[in-house]
Amino acid sequence: MKIEIKSPVAILGFGVEGQCALAYLKKMGIKDVTICDENNLPAESARRSLGEGGRQQKNFNNLNVFSAIIRSPGVYYKHPEIIKAREEGVTVTSMTELAMEIAKGRITAITGSNGKTTTTALVGEILKKHHDSKVIIGGNDRKPVVQDAEDHPDWPIVMEVSSFQFSDIHTSPHVAAILNITPHHLDWHEDLQDYINAKNNLIKHQTENDWAVLNANNEDSAKLAVDASGQIFWIGEKRGKNWADWENDNIVVNGEAIINIKDIKVKTHPDNLLFAAAIAKIHDIPKKTIAETMKEFRGVEQRLEFIRTINGISFYNDSSCTTPESAEVAIEQFPLGKLILLLGGSSKRADFSFLASKIKNNNVRAYLYGAEGEMIKKAIEEIGGQKQIIAYNKSNDFKEIIEDTFAKANSGDNIVLSPACASFDMFKNSKDRGRQFRDIVNGL
Repeated sequence: MKIEIKSPVAILGFGVEGQCALAYLKKMGIKDVTICDENNLPAESARRSLGEGGRQQKNFNNLNVFSAIIRSPGVYYKHPEIIKAREEGVTVTSMTELAMEIAKGRITAITGSNGKTTTTALVGEILKKHHDSKVIIGGNDRKPVVQDAEDHPDWPIVMEVSSFQFSDIHTSPHVAAILNITPHHLDWHEDLQDYINAKNNLIKHQTENDWAVLNANNEDSAKLAVDASGQIFWIGEKRGKNWADWENDNIVVNGEAIINIKDIKVKTHPDNLLFAAAIAKIHDIPKKTIAETMKEFRGVEQRLEFIRTINGISFYNDSSCTTPESAEVAIEQFPLGKLILLLGGSSKRADFSFLASKIKNNNVRAYLYGAEGEMIKKAIEEIGGQKQIIAYNKSNDFKEIIEDTFAKANSGDNIVLSPACASFDMFKNSKDRGRQFRDIVNGL
């Protein structure tokens, strides 16, 4: 059924998606718009209604007076006022759902608790090389793709998507890749099953001509095959008709060797490379193009981004690592005994026990800071890893933290900001944290 947007319209949340929603409504000729956001307000005459962020919004009152609501990803989809409005006939949608309506058959959506940004970037580069840059890349922290999808009706679309974006959508993209599922965003979702259900929406409504790309080595990703209506492309195991796996350090897709790991420079989880190769094959991209792009790809800003080397000590910016699982991936990229992790930040109700074990078993030194530094410290100490903790700095002075870490490092060490936590105790967001890290390191 076609999504119908009529005046008056409410935009819930006015970040990147909300701002794009306002521009889109203006182009449609809709002027009666109310912005519901606690901080941001456009200069134009759109009316404003306040709310407090995330699941805790209290002031979304009387949403049933609107004909349509556009929900930004960070606004909890089960907010009582949103449910009430929907029950009373209000159209509740999002920029992601509008993009699906316009261009479902052209969309490749990539999600996962970890690795989705790097995988999306790599897939985007492969498609750009093949299609002479006539590719649309968006979603998540990037701008929505709705307008570009309308302006370029023949271009393929690659979207990085989060559980926030697909929680309440009843359609699925042509290609949906679910890299992995680990406990994540439990400060937003009701529980782990609610989070898994949101990921499942990416494949639940596919047709037999669509593709679900699933990780055979990740239990919760693999389980989603039960609900898959389309074709399955398995990652990490020779299962079914279509698969991608490693053989003798080569990426092999359906029996064809694509590239050897020694020719790939980017630091990322090996599964992400398999996913990228599999998605490229679904798009009928030649082996040569895939291999050449993987050789050239250098990664994504703030994803194990190399900053500089000083006195034999190398610095990497992995500020976008906001989960323990992401920090575990970072550990795997560096030689044993040569890694110092900067760990800490604000809480996402994460379990640090597995990360603590990996730190101890891989002889990683941990410099702890921030609100969650105490929790990480306890997790490491509980398994007898006290020797791995080189400091717990409670100062909230990021410059002091970095300078002190540098002073404790030796030539040949790698200092990696891979926090395993959110950033809101000391920074505006993870990007702000990464920018500050880069600036301080460049000033050493």
